[in-house]
Amino acid sequence: MYYIVNLSQDKSKLNNYISNTLITKIKETLSNNKKVIVYLNRRWEYSLFTCIDCWHIYKCKNCDITMSVHKNPEILVCHMCWYKKELWLNCENCGWTNLKKLWVWTEQIEKSLRKEFPQNKIFRLDTDSVRTKIDKEQVLTRLKDADIIIWTKMITTWFDFENIALIWVILLEQEINIPKYDIEEITYNNIKQLIWRWWRQWEDKEVVIQTFISRNETIKSITEDNYKDFVTKTLEERKLFSYPPYKELVILEIYDKNEQKAKDFCNIIKNKLELSKEWKEIDLIATEKWIRKNNNYYYKIIIKWEKLRDFLELIRYEIIKNPKITLTFW
Repeated sequence: MYYIVNLSQDKSKLNNYISNTLITKIKETLSNNKKVIVYLNRRWEYSLFTCIDCWHIYKCKNCDITMSVHKNPEILVCHMCWYKKELWLNCENCGWTNLKKLWVWTEQIEKSLRKEFPQNKIFRLDTDSVRTKIDKEQVLTRLKDADIIIWTKMITTWFDFENIALIWVILLEQEINIPKYDIEEITYNNIKQLIWRWWRQWEDKEVVIQTFISRNETIKSITEDNYKDFVTKTLEERKLFSYPPYKELVILEIYDKNEQKAKDFCNIIKNKLELSKEWKEIDLIATEKWIRKNNNYYYKIIIKWEKLRDFLELIRYEIIKNPKITLTFW
């Protein structure tokens, strides 16, 4: 059985991302000697920006993926094409001022639940907990004793065990708003896989989704088992923004410790691609520099077209010659 809990209407004093309904449901489940899974897709902090009044989510004008909140200065940034946008005091959709930055992570939830359930065994399972095969064997032993299990998406692929009566998704919009064009499809499949992993054991279970965006179409499709409408909507959006399966998508990342060298090489590739006779038919975005790690300066070129492999033959020599260029096909 599915439930949706609107966090804008049901928040406990314990934590903004833990509802009173969740606390009540956990107590009921534990009193029946059953286990609880609290699912959170990301173990680290990830922030997103939304309107609590109309559930509008801020998306990139170029990519139709959600934008992330960055600090210093506080702006919205698209992690696909790196388009930037200032934070507004009023919602661009409805005009109201009830805008909210959302972020939550596994350790935060664990700390809050330990405070509320000090007598129960709580186990947080994420990639920090399981790194080797030996770790996995030790984890299985601890899982059998745990009453409340805080789990990330590795739950959908690694473990099977019994006595689960309550599956609780803390903040599904954290997963929906990861900046990928196909993230809604990934989210839908992750949640369905999570649910059916335990429903196949023929035990009664409750699945509850906590969210600030309870009217979101993806969440409604999950809880209503409406896969047909979900696929129809997803394909319409991908066609509108020229994403697979309607066009191929490739991302070229060019990096160097020298900022000018990275920028110059990006321009060389972009100029060579522009000489193609098919150039006017191709969607291309060349982005600003961005620093990811090891002090390397990164530039990104995003290309969408029907036959990208043929098109990329134009820069085959540059790709092979320069080890500081990576291609990602979608």
